[in-house]
Amino acid sequence: MSLQARKRISNFFKYFVLILVGFFMVYPLLWMFGATFKDNSEIFNGVGLIAKHPTVDGYKAAMNSVGGDINIWSSLLNTYKFVIPKVVFTIFSATITAFGFARFKFKGRNLLFSVLMATLFIPQVVLNIPQFVLFNKLGWVDSPFYLAIMIPSLFACDTYFVYMLIQFLRGVPVELEEAAKIDGCNIVQTLYKVIIPMIKPAIVSCALFQFMWSNNDFMGPLLYVQTPSYYPASLFVKISMDADTGFEWNRVLAVSLISIIPSLVIFFLAQDSFVDGIAAGGVKG
Repeated sequence: MSLQARKRISNFFKYFVLILVGFFMVYPLLWMFGATFKDNSEIFNGVGLIAKHPTVDGYKAAMNSVGGDINIWSSLLNTYKFVIPKVVFTIFSATITAFGFARFKFKGRNLLFSVLMATLFIPQVVLNIPQFVLFNKLGWVDSPFYLAIMIPSLFACDTYFVYMLIQFLRGVPVELEEAAKIDGCNIVQTLYKVIIPMIKPAIVSCALFQFMWSNNDFMGPLLYVQTPSYYPASLFVKISMDADTGFEWNRVLAVSLISIIPSLVIFFLAQDSFVDGIAAGGVKG
C-alpha cells in the first residue's frame, strides 16, 4: 500500500471518529430542538429527533406571559441589560489589572498577586451571604439597573479573567512597549495602541466566557432580583416551569431553546478568536 493511500485511510478514520464524537456531543441539543415540536407522550416515549405528530403549541405557549408581568422577550431584554455592561466592565477592569501586575514592579506586588490568585479557590457560595448583606445596605438589591450583579465586575472581581490575561501578557515582547515609549506614547497610549491589539484573542475569549457565564447565571439573579418584571431569562425559565399546570414540556423546552439562541449565535460568530485565545493562553508562561 502506498504512503498516500495509507494517509487517506488514516484521515478517513480520524474524521469519522471526530464526526461520530461530535454527533454524540451535539445530539442533546438536536433532541431538545426536535422535542419542542412533540407533545408530552411522544417526548417520553422515545429519543428520536423528528416528531411523528409535529405541533407548534410549545412555541405558542412560550410566548405567553407569566403572571402578567413578564414574557420570554422581556426576560431576554432584562438579561442583556446586565450581561452586556458586565462583559464591558469585566474586560475594562481585567485588562487594566492584568497590565499592572504583568508590567509594573511595585511594593507588595507579589503579596497582592498571591491574594488575587487565592481568591480563585474561594467557592462563590461562601461569599453569597456577606455580599448580599453588603449590597442590601448599599441599596443595590432589586435595583432596576442590576447594580449588585454588574458593579463587582468593574473592580476586577472576576479573578479568572485577570489571571488569563496576565498569562497572555507574559508572551507579549516588552520591546514593543519600549519602542512605543521611544515614539512618545505614554502608559495609556501604549496600553490602547500596542497591548490591547496584541492580546485581542485573549480579550475576546474573556468576553465570551463572561457572556456565557452571565447568561446562564441563576444564583446571582435569584439573590439580587426580587421583582418579577426584572427577572432575566434564567429565572423566567424556572418560573415558567412552576407556572405550568400539567407541565407542558414542549413549552419548557421551547422557552429554554429561545433563551440560549443568542449565546449560540455569539459563540459561533466569535469562535475563531475564542479558539486562538484559549490556545495561545495555554502555551504562554
